[in-house]
Amino acid sequence: MANGSVHGTLDMEDAPLRVRRTVAFLRENHVWHVISRNSMSTSCQDAANRRNRLGAAGIPLHDEVKSLHMVGYFSDGIRRHVLLHCRANARFNLDAAAAVLQTTRPLERLSADELMNEFGARYGTVNPFSDAEECIQLFDENMLSRYTPPHTMMTNAGDLTWAVEFRPQELITALGRYSSKVSLARITGRETQHHSLPVFGIITGNGPESGMTLWKQLNGFIYDSLSEVDRLHGDLSYPRICIQSIPEMGLSMELVQREDDVWGIIQQAVGHFISQGVTHIAIACNTTQYFSERIREICAPHGVIFISLADVTLEYIREKNIDDITIIGIPIVADLGPYSAYAPLKDLHVHPVKDIAKSHLQELGYMVKQMGTDAQDSKALNKLVHIINSGVSTRRVIIALTEISVLLGRFPKKRRNIGDKEIIDPLELYSQKLARIFIDALPSTTPDTIDSWE
Repeated sequence: MANGSVHGTLDMEDAPLRVRRTVAFLRENHVWHVISRNSMSTSCQDAANRRNRLGAAGIPLHDEVKSLHMVGYFSDGIRRHVLLHCRANARFNLDAAAAVLQTTRPLERLSADELMNEFGARYGTVNPFSDAEECIQLFDENMLSRYTPPHTMMTNAGDLTWAVEFRPQELITALGRYSSKVSLARITGRETQHHSLPVFGIITGNGPESGMTLWKQLNGFIYDSLSEVDRLHGDLSYPRICIQSIPEMGLSMELVQREDDVWGIIQQAVGHFISQGVTHIAIACNTTQYFSERIREICAPHGVIFISLADVTLEYIREKNIDDITIIGIPIVADLGPYSAYAPLKDLHVHPVKDIAKSHLQELGYMVKQMGTDAQDSKALNKLVHIINSGVSTRRVIIALTEISVLLGRFPKKRRNIGDKEIIDPLELYSQKLARIFIDALPSTTPDTIDSWE
């Protein structure tokens, strides 16, 4: 158990009474906690912005606890005090809370005078600890959902400038041992079940840099999106990623002759991800998207989702109503035949690169494979420019070769356009898709204004 502070050891002798009662309860019941100080806060949103955790100021709103001190009338005619708790980005459903508690009339808010006179508390200082033995406590079930790390929550420690960090499951379990008047139920209008953020599994190896580029771009899009709305909290804001870099993925260069071998490699990798708790699987390779339906068949019974690189690209082209396109890739992919996951592009009148440039594609692929990580090889870039100038007559180019995606990642100024040609990079679209899945799974950051904050 930790009893420290993010500012060092705090002098508890001068702490307000309710803070000392909070610390005493947590220590006596062996609940992990960290006590800290923050400047005066005036609401849940304001408090979340001021909380100190892991050396930084500010936590996500969903990691701040909102508490209400209510009173309820029960069938035995007795009026009892009730504490309701939920994540600060949610809104209490008082009717649902009353139904869970089986009160005989709607719950009523405790007046400020009664709160002060009976409990020595004021606006903003209600919490689950200071009055643990005197009140019925009802927690919203979504407090046990797992969002962003470190999977702890914070609230006031009994005073507006004192805060406490704790693990919600551990606290609720301890309170349940301490008192029979503690329960967990859905008492907010958001979230119908426990929630967890997606865990991504990336298969790579043809070459390793393909997966590295996908991962780097995924984190980059998350950084840009969360920074733009002031939601970035350092390392804790990124998704959990599991990587399998498999050298044998290189066999996919001869997929027709080695189909069974390649499928066995992918099948084993997918099974390993499922056993690791991965929720979404991606393959940083254009060729092996051919196995998409087989992969989905393995994933479906486990509730795991496979995201197809080719499907993401097709979706983008259809949504944007894009035409006049050439696809660049190894022949088995770019010919849009039976082994190409991009075959539906034939219906959108997508063209393969001209024959005159095809011989240069494989050479370019091997050039990139032999480059050092993050190396900016102008010779390889010049080769790509030559391929596009000589082999592409359309306005747009789909880069269905991860070696070229890796190369473009090292020359940011060429990622969107080469000459007068617009570049469509499936690997970049893939990273955007994964980033959006993660960001959309994050809890809302909009505080509910209907509930006032205690």
